[in-house]
Amino acid sequence: MLQVIVVYLLKMITYSSVMIAYYWIALRNKRFHYFNRFYLLSAVIISMLIPLCNLQLVTIKSNNEQAIRMLNVIYGDNGEGELAANNSNLFNWQQWLTTFFFIVPFCALVSLTYRINKIYRLKKHYPVKKMEGFDFINTDLQQAPFSFLKNVFWRKDISLQDITGRQILEHELTHIKERHSWDKLFIQIVLSVFWINPFFWLIKTELFFIHEFTADKKAVENRDASAFASMLLQAQYSKAIFSPAQPFFCSPIKRRLLMLTTSKESRLSYTRRIITLPVLASVIFLFAFRLQKQNDTIIVSANAPFKLVVDAGHGGKDNGALGNNGEKEKDFNLIMSKKIKDLSAEYGIDVVLTRDNDVFMSPPEKVNFVNAQNADAFISIHANVKTAESESEKKSGIEVCISKDNVKYEESKVLGSAVLQTLDNNFNVNLALLQKKVGIWVLKGNTLPAILIECGYLDNNEDLKVLDDVAKIELMARKILEGVALYANHKIEPSQIHDVQFEGTYK
Repeated sequence: MLQVIVVYLLKMITYSSVMIAYYWIALRNKRFHYFNRFYLLSAVIISMLIPLCNLQLVTIKSNNEQAIRMLNVIYGDNGEGELAANNSNLFNWQQWLTTFFFIVPFCALVSLTYRINKIYRLKKHYPVKKMEGFDFINTDLQQAPFSFLKNVFWRKDISLQDITGRQILEHELTHIKERHSWDKLFIQIVLSVFWINPFFWLIKTELFFIHEFTADKKAVENRDASAFASMLLQAQYSKAIFSPAQPFFCSPIKRRLLMLTTSKESRLSYTRRIITLPVLASVIFLFAFRLQKQNDTIIVSANAPFKLVVDAGHGGKDNGALGNNGEKEKDFNLIMSKKIKDLSAEYGIDVVLTRDNDVFMSPPEKVNFVNAQNADAFISIHANVKTAESESEKKSGIEVCISKDNVKYEESKVLGSAVLQTLDNNFNVNLALLQKKVGIWVLKGNTLPAILIECGYLDNNEDLKVLDDVAKIELMARKILEGVALYANHKIEPSQIHDVQFEGTYK
């Protein structure tokens, strides 16, 4: 959960940083206020929505495994950390941090609700005069004049008979007509939820100034701007602002005065606005490409329809083997089996899983399920640990087991040899086919060519690094499928069939 949140936030911050950077360079303090308002609001919406889309417009081949692994995390691909995430010690610091991410927005939204309620309590406290399109509230508030939605909170000592007073009123009415309060409510809600994004805070500030620029321009229009500017300089600054209201007297006012007294349009104003389109395109493309291993382009696929049953060993109440840090074999088995199924279509293989979640099936139940599938082969996925009798030995690597009691024993040897052959190119592999002294029921009772793959040792640090690596998991799944495709295509010669040796008792 935390990984998903962090990846989303990183993408959102990246998108918003690119868009605010272009605004700062080309659009800030320019006189196209309506366009800038639309651009900033769009930047917020786009930054929130695009990370939710799984864009994949371009695929680039690469042999840089570190870059591929890093970008897998950025893309939010599932897999990395799944083994650790399924441990029983779930309520750790990551969950506390996730809880914190949800508590802060809740408190911020409660605070926003309180401030809005405070504005409406002020409205009830002072006399209200209904006007055409707005309510006029005459107050003695130091913070007035300010507007919120269709309400203008006025200060009694500002005369409506003076030109300046009428300009101030026109200024506040512009906020109402342009619905600036809705912009402020929107950005306040966004900041309540995504308070961690610094660029949204910058957008909030810039949006506020654009509102003021627009209202100042409307208040002055063809009248003398110098008197209005003089009034701004002499006015007492507000001591407090009822956010998300629109305060008239605000600090700083330097930018407002500069914009008010600047009459010329910016040079290349049309060009500055039209360039936002390629900026937007670059933002979308930023995370719309994928890196793939250069050698992933060569795929051996089955020449004819081939159905494979894949069993994620153990499950439910049966944890299977346990690693040194409490890693559960059943969790890894499920991750690997689902990855094989996800990739199987590329190899022309139809994969059926005995389980796709954490449930328990007894070995006889699994065998009955498999024998009813009318499939061509069976693979059971496992991970290993050292047994008591091999405690003194250093055990590591991938092992493939078969059963001498399987009715398709010879074909099982061919299938196991094909898988060992493809895995051997990229992994530490025991090249002998193993037969346990005590039979394995899912192999023994199976009517299909059947093998059991021990994908590594959970109590071996080197093996565990492989089993906890997203890229390695995918590569292992691909090599298993490649071996099955070789078997399906009868590409294994008798000379390539591996020797069989007996080993210990099954865990």
